[in-house]
Amino acid sequence: MRATYEDLLFIARRRAVEACNLACFDTTDLVAGWQATLSATRHHLRWLGAELSADDFTCGPGGRREGPLFLLAQVIGAGADLLATQNGSTWSALDNDKAVRGARSAVAAIAGMGVRAAVTRLASGRTKSGAGSGLFYEHLVSVLAELEFLSESGVSEIGALGGLATRLPPYPVDELSHISRLAAAWQVAHEATSPRTMLTRDLRSTTAQLRTVAGYLTHIAGLLQTAEGGRSDELGSLAENLRSVAAADARVGMAWRSRLSDVSGRSDGAAELSFVHLLSALQRWLRDGDRLKRRDEVVPDAESAGRIREVVDELAHSGHRVASHHEESVWFLIQAGWLFVPKFELAKRDPEFDARPSVWRLRYPQPAWVRTTQASCFEELTSALAEATAHFANAAAISQRLAGTSEQHRPFGAHFGTEPRVLPPPRWNCLASGEVVSPDHGDSPGIDH
Repeated sequence: MRATYEDLLFIARRRAVEACNLACFDTTDLVAGWQATLSATRHHLRWLGAELSADDFTCGPGGRREGPLFLLAQVIGAGADLLATQNGSTWSALDNDKAVRGARSAVAAIAGMGVRAAVTRLASGRTKSGAGSGLFYEHLVSVLAELEFLSESGVSEIGALGGLATRLPPYPVDELSHISRLAAAWQVAHEATSPRTMLTRDLRSTTAQLRTVAGYLTHIAGLLQTAEGGRSDELGSLAENLRSVAAADARVGMAWRSRLSDVSGRSDGAAELSFVHLLSALQRWLRDGDRLKRRDEVVPDAESAGRIREVVDELAHSGHRVASHHEESVWFLIQAGWLFVPKFELAKRDPEFDARPSVWRLRYPQPAWVRTTQASCFEELTSALAEATAHFANAAAISQRLAGTSEQHRPFGAHFGTEPRVLPPPRWNCLASGEVVSPDHGDSPGIDH
């Protein structure tokens, strides 16, 4: 399960209570711990639109990086880091002024508990005296006043901010959490791949990857449904959507036989390599040699079923994001005029295609493949891609409900291009000069890699 902002605030509040109850008998350690807490709090509040005016307090080197205030600083800093990892896909949660005020108030209140812990320890007279104890006390009192101003009474609702999640699942500790991590890494690798670098083999490989993930997810959903005696309608709906994904991607695979993308250069294969790791982990979990494992081998008890639902959630979410990226990449290539179609396919859609000067016909050999931005040449491909993405979106939503993570908002990679999907006027040549790319000119695609 991914950590959420609400989880981190809860843990930070618990660490602040522990700081109030646990002793720190050395003033130097106390100062060092408080300075770490102050730095983390200042960084965190900046992400929430507030700035602490209090200066840092140091009294020379020393102090161990341990103790209750250091633990508090780590969690407050983790909350700031989580906000820093959000992007345009989740940043809208910070547009809610009421939620931001609630989060700001909560962070200030938690840091204020840390101040009180330090003040109590100083005032108790049990700490070893150190240089600057009086100045440190005055510093704490001034910071507390500023934090109390930011901590608004009655403001505690953080709304959608509470569901902001980390970009990746926690570091894996067993087979299931390892699969979740690999699924997220597969998604990130695809999001980092620019459509400008995609060749036919990359596009066909992604289609095959999505079909494979949908197939394994369908199998897992069936095992869970069998373990529950077929009582879950949600699992049945999940399997139905995943079968639709596989059927749509099968049509996408057929379309790639007559639609090519061969630009200069070579693909790096990073996304494909990440999928190989994910596939190996899935096969170790679900297969025993050439056979699929039985239900009792995969879902032995109710506790395992709960954890498997979390894995299904991560796999479906990653599959949906990869399918969306795949669809957007194809649209980018169409608009850029970087996809090839057979000449006869374009000729029957554009009556002006053969209206070329006779001199041109004599001078240049007629191409078997041409590039075009005409959307009608790709209707079969784009409609199948849209269907696969829509069914994966449904599967991801169902998986979140099954795992109890519907309130989670996970960041995902930036979209390529910001312009709406409005294709240019239909043209059969993608070059400004009107040149048709011929297989004899060096830019032609290999018919099938």
